[in-house]
Amino acid sequence: MLVISIAMDENKGIGYKGALPWHIKEELKLFKANTLHQNILMGQTTYDGLPRKLVDRHIYVCSINKEYTVDDEDVTVIYDLDAFLKEHENDEEVFIVCGGASIYRQSYDYCKKALISFVKGEYKVDTYFDCFDLNDWNIIKEEDHEDFIYRELERKENE
Repeated sequence: MLVISIAMDENKGIGYKGALPWHIKEELKLFKANTLHQNILMGQTTYDGLPRKLVDRHIYVCSINKEYTVDDEDVTVIYDLDAFLKEHENDEEVFIVCGGASIYRQSYDYCKKALISFVKGEYKVDTYFDCFDLNDWNIIKEEDHEDFIYRELERKENE
């Protein structure tokens, strides 16, 4: 199953100059708890921009550069995102989509669940989660934190 994990501000902003526009320790702890010992999927730019290695996770890095490689046994490079998404769309095994914007857009329709931190306020951003529509989802869990509202969502069945 494919699952989105993302934090966004009130205008669906998710990034600024390749980084998060906020630093909310509680939200980062939640991301870690949700992704620990899981398979995660991200684009090459997002992976290359990580401040440090994400330990205890298997990372699938999507790259359009066929020469791109990562020398790490916990990382698998994929070159055909569409084929990967179709292959794992109905898996029981979980793959958590962790960005960036292009990967979110391409995987959105394949994801059956979403783990979203709705960051309170508006931030200076240049990247958006513009494909997101709350009407596509049912809220199955909600937690109000000081700086964000965390929601677990399940995709609505076609009615």
